[in-house]
Order: sequence, then structure tokens, then C-alpha cells
Amino acid sequence: MSRRNAAYPAKRSMNLFYKPDRTTKPATVALYVLFALVCLLGLGKFLVYDVWVETTQAQQALAAAERQRDSLLLELTDYNEVWERYSRYSATEEEQALIDRMEVLALLDEAVGTTASMDAVSISGSTVQLQFSGVTLAQTAQIVKALEASPIVAYTMVNTASTTQSEGAPADASAPVQASVLIQLQKEVSQG
Repeated sequence: MSRRNAAYPAKRSMNLFYKPDRTTKPATVALYVLFALVCLLGLGKFLVYDVWVETTQAQQALAAAERQRDSLLLELTDYNEVWERYSRYSATEEEQALIDRMEVLALLDEAVGTTASMDAVSISGSTVQLQFSGVTLAQTAQIVKALEASPIVAYTMVNTASTTQSEGAPADASAPVQASVLIQLQKEVSQG
């Protein structure tokens, strides 16, 4: 077999099929316009609609904050009256510097207690004048020592300690006395 007799393909006819350009037809133009509109709509959502929604929400939040501010300002309209009432019923600086009277009375009750009979108590500022009777001189010294042990007592001073015995009777150490004690108070010193 020879190579010469081999058949080679040959084109014996011509294809005259022509594909016309349809890009100028109205349907194609309409597709391009529709594509452009979809792109603009997509961009419009991000660039216009989302910004508009954020602005609307911010305006609503602003309106709510303004309503809250207005209600607070309405509550503050009588601030001066409230401050005046508060100042009237709250402790002044002078009163805050004083020691609580209940604490002082509790100290006196604890120190004097049932040992002696309290005749008079006078509290003025940071000074207490105490008069008690029905105890001996030794018991008076113990009462004064108990008072001085308190952290709210700066110092004590026994003004008088006189006996209730008659003048002509011999001196007796166990005779009851009437004592007058001056107590100077101080604010409790914090330990630390």
C-alpha cells in the first residue's frame, strides 16, 4: 500500500453562513439599559438607602434623648426648693463636727451605769458636765478611768468630789461622795 493512494481531506464547498451583529437591536439595548439600572440600584442601596436608614435611626435616637433631657429638666425645675429643704434638714458643718449625742449618752451609761446615780448631765458642743453621787472616792476614780479609756474622750477633769457626811463626823474613805466631772470630747481617731 502506498502512501500515494492515501486520501486527503479536501474542502470542495464554501460555507457562506453570515452571523449578523445584533448589538444594535432594541432588545440588546434594553438589556444594556437593564444591566445599568440593576448596577445603579445596587449602588443606590449602599450609597443612598443605607445612609438614609442610618440618618432616620439617628434622628429617632436624638428625639428620644431630647425627650429624656426635657423630662430631666422638668424634674430639675424645683431644684432650688429641694436644695433648700435638704439644707434645712441635713446636718450643718458645725453639727457634723459634733460627736453623736447618743454615743455620748451610751458612754456615760456604760461608765457610770448602776454604780452611781447620775444627778445631772449637760452636753454643750464638745464638752460634757456630769454630776453623779452615791459612790466612794475609789469608785469615782474607776468611773473617771473608764471614761478616759473611751476613744471619744480627750480628757476628763474632776471639779469637785465632796462627801455627803455631816461636817462634824470623822472622815471615812467609804463614805458616799457627790462628784462633778468635766469631760472634753473629741472625734474618734481612726487607727490605721
